[in-house]
Amino acid sequence: MSQYIPRYLKAKNRMLIFELIRSQRTISRGELVRQTGISFPTVLKIVDKLLELHVITESDTFEQLSGAGRRGHLLCFNPKAFYAIGISLEGQFMSIGLVDLDGTCHYSRFICFPVHGPILEGHRMLQEVNQLMSLAEKEHIPVLGIGIGFPGVVNPENNSILRKMALDIFHETSFSSAFPEFTSCLSVPYYLDNDVNNACRGESFLRRYDDTYKSLFYVSLGTGCGGAFTIDKNLWYGLDYKAGEFGSLLFPCTLPDDPASLFPGSYEKLENLVNLEAVFNRFHVNLQNSSDIPETLKEKIIYYLCPYLAYSIANMVHLLDIQHCILAGIIPIALGYPLIEHLQKSLDRLLPYDYIKVEAPYSNNAGIIGGAVMVFNRQLETLFQESP
Repeated sequence: MSQYIPRYLKAKNRMLIFELIRSQRTISRGELVRQTGISFPTVLKIVDKLLELHVITESDTFEQLSGAGRRGHLLCFNPKAFYAIGISLEGQFMSIGLVDLDGTCHYSRFICFPVHGPILEGHRMLQEVNQLMSLAEKEHIPVLGIGIGFPGVVNPENNSILRKMALDIFHETSFSSAFPEFTSCLSVPYYLDNDVNNACRGESFLRRYDDTYKSLFYVSLGTGCGGAFTIDKNLWYGLDYKAGEFGSLLFPCTLPDDPASLFPGSYEKLENLVNLEAVFNRFHVNLQNSSDIPETLKEKIIYYLCPYLAYSIANMVHLLDIQHCILAGIIPIALGYPLIEHLQKSLDRLLPYDYIKVEAPYSNNAGIIGGAVMVFNRQLETLFQESP
């Protein structure tokens, strides 16, 4: 324990300095001391470590001093000291990209797997990963790892899948044993989380400097209907990593014939009422592949979706006491701003004494960015624990 605590505190101090430099972009050593309260000798050691890792560089510009003393070079944040690869999986679709320490996504690609193929084509994914690794190598930028967003109930601590009906997984199964052809060939570590959790993490990271977004609710509407939320900028997982399962909310279809019956009648999950398949079955249009949908048809789809979404989100407002809802995914992209506008009006009527703002995502690459942020959170702290 006596050895662990100093290493732990050293890593935390380094992360504190790192986050401050990342937010300020350019800062002096003296200002780091003033803003953190960490002693000057300790700050110097941390700065030396960050310079060694190329996370920061020294500018030619000197700091401005109000009194006597030796002026030091200003320190500049270097977002391209490291890359991470983010992967987001949704049904037969995959998004992948290289992300730097600032959350900027480079070389992103969107890939559609065959409809009747496996949910994850290991060889194809490996090809895409290797291409990004080669691009990073050409830039001489190390890749710290791969963050994977997987559409199922996931235990991120164990890199394991807890439940995925499409793969007949109902008990905890390691991702490596489910997809050995992919994971066995990786040259860097990988980290697993639910796909919507990663998107929520990415959205929260991109809005990290606006404290009004400390808590937010993220909804993804596409092949399924998923949800995730942050509280004080931290993802909430729940006891069994199922928190935020927005698509599993139940809607009654019929009431029981006998009022005394304990059986609630027939019901349907929200996901089965508002996903791509539900829209196709009702309106005979594939929102994923149709580029020219008549405005009158878009309007009918919006009027159909909004009651289900509005009632569900209103309930989440009462449960979580949140003021921001991010509506993302294939369906919102296809229907555009009118969906958000109509949903906002519906919620304003449902919540006369509360308020929630419905918004489009800050970036359509939030899932990729969230996967990369997960890698940085894990790997940087490990790097910062290393001596000296």
